[in-house]
Amino acid sequence: MALEAQHSQMLLTPGNVNGHFGEAASANNKSLSIHRWANWIAGFSGEFARSAITQYLPFPTKNSVVMDPFAGVGTTLVEANRLGLDSIGFEINPFAHLVSSVKLRSKDIPSEQLAEAISRYETVMEEVEQPPLPSGCATDAHPVPRRSPPPGFKSRIPFYSPAVEQRVLFTLDFLDQLTPPVQDIFRVAFASVMVEFSNYTYEPSLGSRPGAGKDLVTDAPVGDIVAAKLYQMLEDIAEFQADADQQPKSPRWQVHDCSFFEAASRVDPGTVDLVVTSPPYMNNYHYVRNSRPQLFWTGLVASPSELKRLEQENFGKFWQTVRAQEPIHLGPNLPVLEKELEEIRQINPLKGVYGGNGWANYICTYMNDLARFCGLLVRLLRPGGTAIVVLGNSIVQGREIKVEEYLCDIAKLNGLAVVRVQQLRERIGSSIINSGARLHTRSKAPLYDAAVVLRRSR
Repeated sequence: MALEAQHSQMLLTPGNVNGHFGEAASANNKSLSIHRWANWIAGFSGEFARSAITQYLPFPTKNSVVMDPFAGVGTTLVEANRLGLDSIGFEINPFAHLVSSVKLRSKDIPSEQLAEAISRYETVMEEVEQPPLPSGCATDAHPVPRRSPPPGFKSRIPFYSPAVEQRVLFTLDFLDQLTPPVQDIFRVAFASVMVEFSNYTYEPSLGSRPGAGKDLVTDAPVGDIVAAKLYQMLEDIAEFQADADQQPKSPRWQVHDCSFFEAASRVDPGTVDLVVTSPPYMNNYHYVRNSRPQLFWTGLVASPSELKRLEQENFGKFWQTVRAQEPIHLGPNLPVLEKELEEIRQINPLKGVYGGNGWANYICTYMNDLARFCGLLVRLLRPGGTAIVVLGNSIVQGREIKVEEYLCDIAKLNGLAVVRVQQLRERIGSSIINSGARLHTRSKAPLYDAAVVLRRSR
């Protein structure tokens, strides 16, 4: 019996049936200390990461290492650190990399210095947010910000209304006067709330507020919103530092600002005990485009051309980057998927790049990257090491693609054992096209998250 033909018979156990994993929904991070600093779509919660680590690395040694190849905003890395474990992360998106690095570095930030900077920021913003006096009144000229909007950032409608933009620029002026690491705390605070007072919204992709049926934001207390976030972060840092004082040793950590596909040159073979990660889903959520505001307004990128590399090196790529190419070859030997791809290529062929060939290219690219990912796991995991991979199924051109089952097939082809597959929760959304459970399309298959547990043989 062919390897892939077996996957439909694989047991997909309901979430938490054995109590192995905590609640997975990443939305839970909104109420968890440190994790609540910045939201990152999909992924999993701090509760899930901690339960995964304690379940699959119950007896760590002083040399135990936890790795997250797609670190996002640092959920796995923070929980490993809290448990006293060394950790390694990879994150190609500069904004997510900034957040994860700042979280881990915050254990060493002088709280008094941060509190003093927040107080000064409030004083500055109280002054600049005062409305100008009526024309003709004798007064000093109303202050003008030194900063200007990032020239490389473009949006279909003004990203900020005039009054809000002035306050944003004064905030950036204040950040310019700070020095690391306090400056980076301020950058994360601003970036995490900056869309809140903009004319855009996440639904979950970034789009204009009018397009989502919402009013423009003509005025907002920018200083109050940013300061509230900073005080929240200051509170979490105090808790984080108190916990660190109880640890017998200070865990080491690294967050590499590059693709995990560079890991072979950055991590020694056979040195990772546990991987807890969630690769980008095969749902075409464009992480680069959706984090453009944070990337440009915090100075992490300066021009649209800098985003191209991120798109081309991102795991799974994006449909937009591969749709116009000649048919892409599927690398791993997956006969059932090959047949499915042939049928998808025949759907709407007259639509050009929007037809079946474009979507089939996307699926092939994603599966090929899954194969590269599994190959690196075999190289980096210690003998007997474990990888917990959270991903979701997808629906393309009205057809369900059970990504977790194909991951199991690919893992086996690379010599990894499949320990278990557990469904975590159903999710809603308009995953790619003809797909959304919310949209009641012709595919009735539910969308869900699943955890796949893999192990390298001893």
